[in-house]
Amino acid sequence: MSVSRPAPQVDIVVVVRDLPESLRHRVDGLLAQLQDAGRGIVRDVVRLQVDRGGTVAAAIDRALAAPGADAVLLDARAIVTRGWLDALVRCARSDPRIATVTPFSNGTGLSPFPRLHDRELEDADAERIAAALAAAAVPTWPDVPVGGGACIYVRRAALDALGGFDAAFESGTGLQRDFCLRALRVGWRNVLADDAFVGVAGPAVDPARDDASARDEARLAGRDPHYADVPRAFVAADPLRPLREAARFRLGTTDDARGVLHVIHDHGGGTETHVRALIDATRERWRHCIATAVGDRWQVDQYLDDGATRRFEFVRGEDESWPAFVRGIVTTFGIGLVHVHHLSRSRAGVLAALPSLGLPYGITVHDLWLACPTVTLTRADGRYCGGVTDAVLCTRCLGALGTFAGADIGSWRSDHAAFVAGAAFLIAPSQWAADMLLRYFPGARSRISVIAHATPNAWALSPPARGPDRPTSAVLLPDDDISSVAIVGAIGRDKGARRIERLVQRARARSARLRFVVIGYLDVQHAPWQSADAMLTVHGRYSVPELPALFRHYRVALAAYPSEGPESFSYTLSETWAAGLPALVPPIAALAERVTQSGAGWVLTDDEWHDEDRMLDRIVALAGPTSAAVRAAASANARAAAATVGVGMADATSERYELARADAQSTVSPGVPIECFSALRLRDALGYVGWAAPAMTAAKDAAAVEAQTLRGGRGDPARAPLAGFAHWALSIRRTAPGRLLYRIAPSALIEVLKSRLGGGR
Repeated sequence: MSVSRPAPQVDIVVVVRDLPESLRHRVDGLLAQLQDAGRGIVRDVVRLQVDRGGTVAAAIDRALAAPGADAVLLDARAIVTRGWLDALVRCARSDPRIATVTPFSNGTGLSPFPRLHDRELEDADAERIAAALAAAAVPTWPDVPVGGGACIYVRRAALDALGGFDAAFESGTGLQRDFCLRALRVGWRNVLADDAFVGVAGPAVDPARDDASARDEARLAGRDPHYADVPRAFVAADPLRPLREAARFRLGTTDDARGVLHVIHDHGGGTETHVRALIDATRERWRHCIATAVGDRWQVDQYLDDGATRRFEFVRGEDESWPAFVRGIVTTFGIGLVHVHHLSRSRAGVLAALPSLGLPYGITVHDLWLACPTVTLTRADGRYCGGVTDAVLCTRCLGALGTFAGADIGSWRSDHAAFVAGAAFLIAPSQWAADMLLRYFPGARSRISVIAHATPNAWALSPPARGPDRPTSAVLLPDDDISSVAIVGAIGRDKGARRIERLVQRARARSARLRFVVIGYLDVQHAPWQSADAMLTVHGRYSVPELPALFRHYRVALAAYPSEGPESFSYTLSETWAAGLPALVPPIAALAERVTQSGAGWVLTDDEWHDEDRMLDRIVALAGPTSAAVRAAASANARAAAATVGVGMADATSERYELARADAQSTVSPGVPIECFSALRLRDALGYVGWAAPAMTAAKDAAAVEAQTLRGGRGDPARAPLAGFAHWALSIRRTAPGRLLYRIAPSALIEVLKSRLGGGR
């Protein structure tokens, strides 16, 4: 049977030292507040006035001379909050090995929270922060190497075992760090009460304190460089970041239901580019989260007001249903609308969860995956099928591909038909993409809108930086006047990787005055590379602002798109247009649609697209000197098109959001609980991993420390005489007899005395 221990008695010492005139009026109010805060816990509240030049440690030891009570050291500038002392006591009582407990604070310490760069902390701020910390806390009560700052709770057992504070230290920070490190060395714990907050009013430190703290740091390093480095390593690793982020999440929690959850795959590319562009353009109107959904693992990036993101990694539990998992995400983040961009890695889960959420959702059609798992509608021979809808023919085609053999295309499309039918809105980035979706899902005609993706950088809240005059890196070409044709982007088979290789072979066989440059990479060649005759160059990854400089360096006359499959939009076409480069494109899909509408390039005929010799003829003719005027006119059209395409994308999409929310009717079944994820689940999703103290030299066995603590810190009675002698030796060490004792005593005895007192003193 467990026996509850009586609540500990606590002495609170308010250290008043070098306090600015503007803050002295706060001390009396703080003292009065502390007298009423304890509810039977506080034994005494002491105002400890330490004059400039006085010894802080000695004064604190005198203030805590009466035995039996734990101690709280408070800076005179402290702002205590509702429940702060109860939280510290709960934490201290959770483990008898705990020596010190420190709350979160905006003052000095290993993990100040929050950082207020532009103003001082007000009392109302402190209460709001304390409430957020309490709501976010599991509590975890994590280990830290040292505590202190504005507030530190010290167990009486640890004070007795370690002999109090060392008067050699000038600053409160120094003596607290020394005490904590000595405690750590002999097996005690220093912990953070992550559900408590004690703020600091006014400036955190003054120059005199800075100087004293610097000298104390030097003392710590001189005594034991290894342990003085432990706090610095802790700060660098920052294991408390998830706890701070959980509290910041609570501070930013809102129930305005203007949250949008974007569901995407993990392939990156144009889908992710579009989503992040849309978020950047509408973040003042909507709160956004991106869920990169891969099976049971969903990475949720929460976009903050300043443009930064907070990342969570959620994993669906073994017995957790999809509706419960997704409902937990949307409820936790205050989501009022789901915008689905791709389900290729989360199909089963999203299709199972969306109908039960009671939230409107919409779909942007980035490709034709909903109609066919091949995505690009390409057959086994690599050719575009043109949009076959007959299920028998499609099944035969999928079987020939091997990867999709046995796929039930009928069920695939019927499942997606229900998904499309339930959408509040449908968005296609081109008329071709809209028409092709309607070929497979004709019932969506009344809800589909064509909204082109914005040109890269058109959505930016601040103007894009001007590109460099010269590329930062590039592959050298021979010093001649031969022009190049550029293929831009990540080029796999469907975008023409094998065709590029065959075009290069044909150009080489003809000794054509033309080179091919892949500004990006091929599926078989990611790093920069060049053939021996420089007929083919692979530049490697690029940044969009560098494209104009890269086109100049490689003497590019035009861009070519030797794609074998269709594209629903193409960001690389927008990028090349923005750099003033016209393009030669296939006679299919959005590429042909965009070039035809803008005049910013040329469209291959069907014969040229299917016959690579004819395609090469067209490329050579357009890149040659006789076509300079034609290229110049197309370049002007390219710049004009880049400046206008997708300009209204953000407003048009935001309008769809508003209409969807206005028309939404709740479909949540009665009795189904709608709960946010727990504090534990949020903490772990933020990546929390507890810090463990490094191996300590001369560390005591943890069980011995616990046994000593349960005896009130008095240790084994058989060792009491030696401990008493050690404390007496400590008390006289600064006197002449004490210095004589330390000179004449055997070194072995000195080490034994140090071990009884925590070492290093």
